[in-house]
Amino acid sequence: MQLARARAFQGAEMIPGPIKRPDRAIQKIVRSYLRDAALVTDLVRCTVVLETLAQVQAFVESLMAVSLIGVSGSEESASSGSTKMFRLHRLKNRFDRGYDSRRSGGYRDLSLNVEVGWVVQNGSPKFIPLDSWNRRVSETHICEIQVHLRSVYDIKQSGSHDRYIAWRNLLAE
Repeated sequence: MQLARARAFQGAEMIPGPIKRPDRAIQKIVRSYLRDAALVTDLVRCTVVLETLAQVQAFVESLMAVSLIGVSGSEESASSGSTKMFRLHRLKNRFDRGYDSRRSGGYRDLSLNVEVGWVVQNGSPKFIPLDSWNRRVSETHICEIQVHLRSVYDIKQSGSHDRYIAWRNLLAE
């Protein structure tokens, strides 16, 4: 099973993202969230770059297998029997055929907001399963995982993301 999982993600790359800059966080709070800072969920983020849509699907299925879906009190288990490590709050699928890519200037990716829980042990954070989350002794935080196809990611890195930012700013988003 471990070997099959490794083959499913051959060529994958995980890139820790920078923490969102304060000026962009404030911009997003004002433009998109009616000044409610609690709605910003992508301060901490990473990018997963995959080669094929089949890998994207396998990655999402793997993540969902160890996640509860929904906000606290309304969650449903994505898969029973496995230890849940995340709470999946949101999945934005810009690969979906029904997604109007004009809304993002042609940009396509998949974005997941996952809540993680941790405790500090011996001075270092340790991720803990969801059933061990306890607000008195553990902390939680919502992070963003951006999932890209290698071909789109390479274009993004060649300067198209800068053009997307300029387009987004023109729309005040």
